[in-house]
Amino acid sequence: MKLFAAAAASIFALCLIVPACCSGAGGDQFPWNARYDFIRGVPSITFHNCHGVMAGSYPDGRETVEIGFDDACGYLGHVCICTAGGYRIAQIAVDTLQAGGAPLEKGEFVLIASRDNAVSDVVAFVLGSPRRNDPEKNQHFIDESIETAKREYVYYVAYRPLKRAVRVIYRKHLLVGNEMMDRLWKIETAAEEDPASVSESDMTLYRGAMADMVRDVLLGNRPGLFEAAAIDYDEFLAHLGRMKSEVR
Repeated sequence: MKLFAAAAASIFALCLIVPACCSGAGGDQFPWNARYDFIRGVPSITFHNCHGVMAGSYPDGRETVEIGFDDACGYLGHVCICTAGGYRIAQIAVDTLQAGGAPLEKGEFVLIASRDNAVSDVVAFVLGSPRRNDPEKNQHFIDESIETAKREYVYYVAYRPLKRAVRVIYRKHLLVGNEMMDRLWKIETAAEEDPASVSESDMTLYRGAMADMVRDVLLGNRPGLFEAAAIDYDEFLAHLGRMKSEVR
């Protein structure tokens, strides 16, 4: 039995869209399908935010903001493996750079990613690292010359005030293997081209695999999935300089 086109489209891209009646991140209702109930316990990331203080955004005496996984889902509009991967990379980078110190300033990070995809978009969103046409103002660069294995991604994150940098490697293929990833990708592309062509069994597989992968990414259930290491800040600046020169 084929799914109706409208129903298939509503779950396109391995995601569950927020219903119109729900308030989204920060609302009273849990805006996601019950299969994702486990994300309620995912720790948020605390940032200091000077502009928020200046604008009077927070209650008196407060200078920090909490960015949670639900905020990242709200940014993309759904829960998916890209949201989970991007959020976890940002979380690991912040933990490494902060090193147990005071909350870091949101918006003071520079990101260099090995691929231009939704994962790097989520990392940039969480860190407050926007893309700009001016290379001197840009805080989100893509370096596709970085060589990696299939479905392995590299992210360099620097925090300018402390002159610290970290490299995070994301081995996405360790979640279910490249063969299963290829199968899921075929289901996704088929839904994009013709939603009615996707069978109910494939959509069930698709949804179940998505929930399992999101859980494994966020809860650390796959050893070796992420690898983080501090790198020399001058080394990062040299890499950044090359990126800026290429877009001038």
